[in-house]
Amino acid sequence: MQSGDSPGELTRRQHGLLLAAVQEFIATAEPVGSQQLANRHQVGIRAAMVRNLMAELEETGYLHQPHTSAGRIPTDKAFRYYVDHLTPQPGIGFEDRSQIELHYSTPIGDVHEIIRDTSRLLTLMTGQAALVMAPRLESVVLERVQFVRLREREVLAIFVAAAGGAQNRFVQTEVDHGQAELDRMGGYLNESLRGRTLEQARRWIEEQLKEDRANYDRFMRAALILGGSIAASAPTELYVNGSSKALEQPEFADPNRMRELLRALEDRTALLDLLERSLSHTGPMISIGSENFDARLAGFSVVAAAYASGAMPLGSLAVVGPVRMDYDRVIPLVSYTARALSRLLEH
Repeated sequence: MQSGDSPGELTRRQHGLLLAAVQEFIATAEPVGSQQLANRHQVGIRAAMVRNLMAELEETGYLHQPHTSAGRIPTDKAFRYYVDHLTPQPGIGFEDRSQIELHYSTPIGDVHEIIRDTSRLLTLMTGQAALVMAPRLESVVLERVQFVRLREREVLAIFVAAAGGAQNRFVQTEVDHGQAELDRMGGYLNESLRGRTLEQARRWIEEQLKEDRANYDRFMRAALILGGSIAASAPTELYVNGSSKALEQPEFADPNRMRELLRALEDRTALLDLLERSLSHTGPMISIGSENFDARLAGFSVVAAAYASGAMPLGSLAVVGPVRMDYDRVIPLVSYTARALSRLLEH
């Protein structure tokens, strides 16, 4: 096989033919034949030569022939090659861009409602299952904290995020605090915690308590302990949408494949781990089939992108679907949605 004049390890003819085969399989979900490629794609060679090239691509692991009389199916390796040779920044269509901008055009309200709606938007636009990880609590910037007395030695601790939205925690206290005292505690903490992330607030409170507890009177120590209850870590919320929509794809007509997808989408721990991995990527993260860390996702592809506030990643969103995914459309949709959500959260 000659490869010196080709992209990657393939000759130019193999390269063009492989991209055409992947495109045809994405469009039809059926094994691809040589005559089909010769007739429907401008490959510039006859069907006999196409057959020879497809046989070569099968030998090198890019194509698979399920039956001797059938056409060939692109492998995970072929889809990885295809994605790697897409234009660096695939463009997003005008209608898609307009729909995303319209979705985020209203003033920001409850952050978690916006996150939930983002998963619905991605499902609507892609026809696939969509995941959105809510902002990790440790990365949320505080606007203020507040304490509300519920009953004896029971307090509702509230933190309000600078980007909007609030989180509540029920706290059992060692002694009973009146509402006036709780208001003073909130005011004291707000002077030091406003503008910090929850992780920064947690570290600050820990440092204050370690310095010299004898220097703190009962009031200040109680305030720090209550503040610590707010800054304590908590599970990150994950919104999953479109499971039933994803099942409309031809791949999931097989009951076994359908069950695989549903099981994968029910494992919140594995999905959060997947989205956490995308937080360190500067662009979209595309994980194809067997590349997925979790074996339950080995039959699927994931396109994920982080959203941020400034330079700080807050969370991630993703589309999960069959390996035969329309990457040309899904990748720019996921990327643009993540950027639009970031812009909204910065204001």
